[in-house]
Amino acid sequence: MKNVCITIAAFLLSSLDAVATFDWGEHYTVDTVSIPKSVDPQVGGLALLPDGRVVACFHRGEVKIYDPKTKKWSLFAEGLHEPLGVHVDKAGGILVIQRPEITRLHDTDKDGTADFYEAITTDWGMSGNYHEFSFGIVEDSKGNFYVSLGTASNGSGVREEIRGAWNNVGGLSHARLLYDNTNPKESWRVKKAGIPRMYARVPYRGCILKIKPGNPKAEVYATGFRTPNGLYMDKEDRLWVADNQGDWVGACNLFRVESGEFHGHVASLLWDTKNPVVDQIPAEIPIAELDKRRVKEVCFFPQSICANSVSQIVPVDPSFVPTQNTDAMMFLGDVYSTNRFLGFYKDEVNGSVQGAACHVFKNSSVGGGNNRLLYSADGTSMYLGKTHLSWAGREGMKKVSFTGKPYLMVEKVNLTPNGFTFTFNTTIEKIGQPKDYVIQSYYLKYFSKYGSPLIDKQKEAVSLIKAEGNILTIELSEPIKKGFVYDMKLPERITSAYSDISSNHFWYTANEVYTEHK
Repeated sequence: MKNVCITIAAFLLSSLDAVATFDWGEHYTVDTVSIPKSVDPQVGGLALLPDGRVVACFHRGEVKIYDPKTKKWSLFAEGLHEPLGVHVDKAGGILVIQRPEITRLHDTDKDGTADFYEAITTDWGMSGNYHEFSFGIVEDSKGNFYVSLGTASNGSGVREEIRGAWNNVGGLSHARLLYDNTNPKESWRVKKAGIPRMYARVPYRGCILKIKPGNPKAEVYATGFRTPNGLYMDKEDRLWVADNQGDWVGACNLFRVESGEFHGHVASLLWDTKNPVVDQIPAEIPIAELDKRRVKEVCFFPQSICANSVSQIVPVDPSFVPTQNTDAMMFLGDVYSTNRFLGFYKDEVNGSVQGAACHVFKNSSVGGGNNRLLYSADGTSMYLGKTHLSWAGREGMKKVSFTGKPYLMVEKVNLTPNGFTFTFNTTIEKIGQPKDYVIQSYYLKYFSKYGSPLIDKQKEAVSLIKAEGNILTIELSEPIKKGFVYDMKLPERITSAYSDISSNHFWYTANEVYTEHK
């Protein structure tokens, strides 16, 4: 009996060890930032002033400034229309994107409150549809601003008074989509038949716009987006955008934006400057033609299992994570998912950028609704601005701070001819056996329906694993399949002198593959 008890105890200890999870709470603290009760605490934008104070814009139109030293807020501006981005330019000026315009807020008498609201540009259309969000702002090294415009939804109609010329292509007239206040639900149920799920009948919905210094005229920089809620300009002046699942978007995704090109969502083809659609409803163009024309996403975030509604993109700051190798990684928010946000690892294969997603900072204190991400002045903390926009998510602000205690993290994920390599921030141990690696592949369909199922899902056999210093090599029995997502769970027991592995679930989008599989 004694031997049986010892055996059972050993088994239980072994099982507990096998499923042990990394404790983010040992490496990061999470604090709530108190927001004044006078505002709707949904955060549309966060930015950092040169003196380290935080600028935040809120759902009902206030812009407030938070002083981390005193933990007090002051009102800077109010009366804006659903601001979803704030930016501090190189001179320290504060700009906000609200639904109808980019606004520069001037404090001419230096009393801490804006007294002059300057319209930088109003050069896009509005139909009154609830889903026509305006996102941004980012700035390149030449002082050009970039914003992104959401498409309208057939969940509701449009208003009689609009801004911008209505596009009647395909017979979808303004009158046909007009919202009826007398009997809105029944009227719209009948009218919406034959209307694409998302549409862009006023300029320049579903586009990214470029605004040059001193010029109020907006330029269509790229087309093909649905709800592009995350913009990021990297240090090489390359623009990135995160878009949200829906029609023509199989799952939330990430693009490195190509100027002048179409990125997949069809509605904005009405406003394409290279080859606009002039004789048919964009959603009725053959899928094969659209698929050939579009720029592919560099990464998918498969719905529910990885992400649900991706948002702002920020670079990785070496003061916030225990690594100096930060060029290949970014962080992203996720409005819907709770208790975490996202990482993206950039790779390049055959000259094409692609890469892998993962979960980071999985801590119940983080919460959901993470719409805007902002580093503190010293880079050791990150502010999380939350929203739900009457949908899923949360509200308020959190501050996540690195304790300085190092942990084991993946720095890079790279495709190889036979599988993948994972580069860690220190030497790894206890990598397990091939059977401990759970890898499956599937692809997401490009079509007009909302999202995509995981198609042709297959389990991938691991033929070899090996560790050399801080590099883990995984080889698969079968060649990597072009256009597939590889869903990879590494063993949680991979360890190091720092800690056990912090994030072990990765989703790699293999748009390009190497051909010389051995």
